[in-house]
Amino acid sequence: MTARQLSRLVQEVFDMAYERMKARYGEENASNFKEATSHWLRHTGASLEIERGRALKDVSEDLGHASMSTTDTVYVQADDKKRAASGKERKV
Repeated sequence: MTARQLSRLVQEVFDMAYERMKARYGEENASNFKEATSHWLRHTGASLEIERGRALKDVSEDLGHASMSTTDTVYVQADDKKRAASGKERKV
């Protein structure tokens, strides 16, 4: 199975989940599935692995990044920026 075939299969599952969820629980409750993509799933999985403390080198290799700095920039530094921004909003 190619990466493209797998991506299409995952997208079909998200699309079916959206339709079933919408029919059973309504559009508002199903909206997250409508936005879900295989790329979102890849990004979420990598982010969770890094949060759990998995070695950045291993995550980078799994993602197929040519450089660990790509993984660091996309996943670690972006997460640090989000965390810093949320701290600015808290009340003292």
